[in-house]
Amino acid sequence: MFVPLFKSAPFVRLLPPFIAGIMVQQYCLYTLLPMLLSSLSILVLLVVSSLLPMRIRFQVKKCQDVLTVLLAGHMGMLSAYAYDIRHAPHWVGPLEKDSCVLQVTLLEPLVEKRASWKALAAVKGRVVDGVVRPCQGYTILYFAKDSVKPLLDYGSILLVRNKLQRIKGAGNPGAFDYGVYCARSNIYHQAYLHESDWRRLPGRDERRVMRWLLEVKQYCLTLVRKHVGGPEAGLAQALLIGYRDEMDEEVVQAYTNTGVVHIIAISGLHLGLIYVSLVWLLSWMPGGRASSLLKVVVILIVLWGFSIVTGASASVLRSAVMFTMIAIGQFVLVRHTNIFNTLAASAFLLLCYNPCFIMDVGFQLSYLAVLSILIFYKPLYGLWEIRATWLDKLWQMVAVTLSAQLLTIPICLYYFHQFPNFFLLANLVAVPLSTIILYAEIFLVVFGSVSVLGHWLGWAVSWGIKIMNGVVVWVNGLPHAVSDNLWLGGTEALLLYMLTGCFAIWWLLKKRYAFFAVLVCWVGQAAIRTWHQLYAQQQRMMIVYNIPGSSVLGFIEGQRQMLLGDTISPKQTAFHLRPAHMKYRMLNDSVAGFLRERNVLQFYHIRCVLIDGRVNYQPSSHKLKTDYVLMLHNPSVSISQLSEQFEFSAVIFDASNQAKRIRNWKNECKALTLRSFSVPEQGAFVLNL
Repeated sequence: MFVPLFKSAPFVRLLPPFIAGIMVQQYCLYTLLPMLLSSLSILVLLVVSSLLPMRIRFQVKKCQDVLTVLLAGHMGMLSAYAYDIRHAPHWVGPLEKDSCVLQVTLLEPLVEKRASWKALAAVKGRVVDGVVRPCQGYTILYFAKDSVKPLLDYGSILLVRNKLQRIKGAGNPGAFDYGVYCARSNIYHQAYLHESDWRRLPGRDERRVMRWLLEVKQYCLTLVRKHVGGPEAGLAQALLIGYRDEMDEEVVQAYTNTGVVHIIAISGLHLGLIYVSLVWLLSWMPGGRASSLLKVVVILIVLWGFSIVTGASASVLRSAVMFTMIAIGQFVLVRHTNIFNTLAASAFLLLCYNPCFIMDVGFQLSYLAVLSILIFYKPLYGLWEIRATWLDKLWQMVAVTLSAQLLTIPICLYYFHQFPNFFLLANLVAVPLSTIILYAEIFLVVFGSVSVLGHWLGWAVSWGIKIMNGVVVWVNGLPHAVSDNLWLGGTEALLLYMLTGCFAIWWLLKKRYAFFAVLVCWVGQAAIRTWHQLYAQQQRMMIVYNIPGSSVLGFIEGQRQMLLGDTISPKQTAFHLRPAHMKYRMLNDSVAGFLRERNVLQFYHIRCVLIDGRVNYQPSSHKLKTDYVLMLHNPSVSISQLSEQFEFSAVIFDASNQAKRIRNWKNECKALTLRSFSVPEQGAFVLNL
């Protein structure tokens, strides 16, 4: 099975080493010269081996295969190196602390946030003595709401004061790292600008095609708001073009908990419907070479235009590339290619375009879901032969839904730490209903300018969304609708994939040894989980969490944690504290206030003195010995005063302090050769005992 597959699907052989090369470069950061020299050496060896006599070439065939794999790996490394904007000759990174003026171009319209207007911008130059010097990079700009909304949109050219700051994650254990997320898109900086920090220049720097696509997007949003309206408009916008800024958070959580969040994330389902519809609409055209070429051009323009309008996410681009290959094969080459090769080729091309897609959750889920359906759908569907047509269609939907889950469960547990128990029920209702709603929205976009048609289509879309929301919310409200707190580490996820692969070989190829491999993987999984559980029962640590504007300390003993500090919102708890709760396999949290009598905390052999700005600081009559001094809520105390009052190993500044005050304290620590740790800058402080 596998040898013919490799021969008919060359990209299946090339993709794994290419991905391995990308991963090696991302983690090891090799320089360009060694990679070029080794790649050139491998290429020379391949060329020389291909010029050898046929008899010798047959003998060194395995060596050629190894060289091909190595060359694909080096291509992945070079691709990752070339994509990384930090290697550009005029990258803006070294100018972080330079007080210059930057020339930037907005790459998107302004998006309203709670206290600012946000937009992604490209740095095009820096102003030196009135001359614009080359400079490049990307930055997220936040315009403070200290005036009316800035008259800015896509293509606006600005001069901004250089207030660039490196984007960093909070660094809380197990939590989402926003800095790493932005870095995968080559975005390393952000800037908060007041009205006096920027000035708009005349003229525009834009691409006409992009401007037209943004206008199409805005037209779709306006049409949906007008004819659908109400809370349903947010979901309608997400279904149509993937715009989720106006969606209710509780509704999004309900779709996530029931396993149908893929409906509101533009994916292969949407492009598949569009592709099938276009093929049907163009079926009236006569046969012939010219007609086939015209069909392909129309299909590709619509598919790629839709992909860009929706934001060109990894899953959308995967579908667009795949359907592009299918369309070319169907109408131009008039041949059907190996679907595994098409899938691997689309991944290869997308990773050449953006190697960081390999770390994108949408990219991983999209390809794993399609691959899982290709491998498991037919065997699963063949388990039950049904004669009734309607029941057979229902079984097809069940088989597709179940087969898609087999290769996506491990990665969902790894990233989201929960599993929707009623995903099958929710998908059987939501997928067909969302398909009907999507078609209705497409008709709304086409005929929305006709007031009567637009009104009735909007009414139909609104009621369709109300019904779908009602079903999803009902399923989400069922007992045990979701299993959460399912922390899965990288090793466990890998073992789970190995178990799934061995099970597939045993089931599909009837290999007896694979059954024993399944048992070995299962035992290994159980052993790792048992070890983690035993370790969790013995763990002891102190954590100073990084929660902007708040002070929260955690003291972990075994699988219990005591939290001391400020009261925070449920949203902050879920984002900053819940991941640590799952990572360290804690059973409960007990909350208390600071010990204010002497502001001293003792946790086993670790002593910590709290200097709280909300409490008047009273110097001690004698010098006290402690391990750490924790500064919180901007106390009016200098480091020199602390060094006179306490003998400590380090001073910690938590996230409740102002950035300016932390900078001053750090400078004092540096002058006094004292150790310091800034939680807002370095992430959460974690001390294992």
